[in-house]
Amino acid sequence: MNPVDADTGDGEPPVGEKHLRQWRELLTRLNVTLQEPHASGLETSIRGIASDLAALVQADPDMAQALLVHPELCEPYPYSVAHSAHVAATWALLALRQDGAAPESLTVPLCAALTMNLAMLSLQDRLADQEAPPKPAQRDLLREHPVQSAAMLRHSGITEPLWLAMVEQHHEEPGGGGYPARLPEPLPEAQRLRMIDVYCACFGSRARRHPMLPDLAARRLFQQHATDPTALALAKEFGLYPPGTVVRLASLELALVVRRGAAANAPIAIALQNPNGEPRATPAQRDTSQPAFAVVAAVTPALLRVRIPWVQLFTLY
Repeated sequence: MNPVDADTGDGEPPVGEKHLRQWRELLTRLNVTLQEPHASGLETSIRGIASDLAALVQADPDMAQALLVHPELCEPYPYSVAHSAHVAATWALLALRQDGAAPESLTVPLCAALTMNLAMLSLQDRLADQEAPPKPAQRDLLREHPVQSAAMLRHSGITEPLWLAMVEQHHEEPGGGGYPARLPEPLPEAQRLRMIDVYCACFGSRARRHPMLPDLAARRLFQQHATDPTALALAKEFGLYPPGTVVRLASLELALVVRRGAAANAPIAIALQNPNGEPRATPAQRDTSQPAFAVVAAVTPALLRVRIPWVQLFTLY
């Protein structure tokens, strides 16, 4: 069943509530599937999740961006599972919005994104909470996980060549600078997956560092990979203040970006906290293209003293 068509009828919930619930259901399915990679039906499960994910991204691309940018939306799930979903959703965003691809054409690349770290899920979660640098044994597993993940997929009966190659090569770099095989000419699809993986990792919370703010992530991406077409596509798609970003306005209010605006630096933001740092009784939409409400800076979500009403914001605005 297409998740976007679910729950129709007189008792249908608000669209924001419906889409948020469907994202959480998808993340729950992905968590169960990835934690049991040797169970029968792995390919069928992953393909179904990939198809539903593409439909959700197409239905509400702004919500898909917010899921990546704002950590609160994926807090109940392990880092490894959330990151896999973020990479797949970001691939879908670029393909659907910039390449004009049909959702059904994305299944194989999204399957690769969802399973590229299959062999190191528990290590990913440990490293997210580990303050010390990776130990030698952990570094070995990090280096070999692309090949081991592909081997696990083959053992589960998956034979799709592009899927397997993308998983095996998603850390390779042109010229032989990547790993584990130091391929001089990795597949273009694997290169795109690597760049998306790097970008999405900026937003992950670690014991050793805080998530990067979106404007800093965009600037770093552009500075380090200015000629890479995927980096340019990511910068164009997410901009400096994507949905999910907490921003300080010229009015000194704190607001949450919920939708992209006509200009990259003028998104639709909802003021949640007044200039005195007090929660607003009623959220208020701000036109950030107006100088009085212009975005001054992205700020850490920890500065908000109010519970974010996600359903209301993604339904009314």
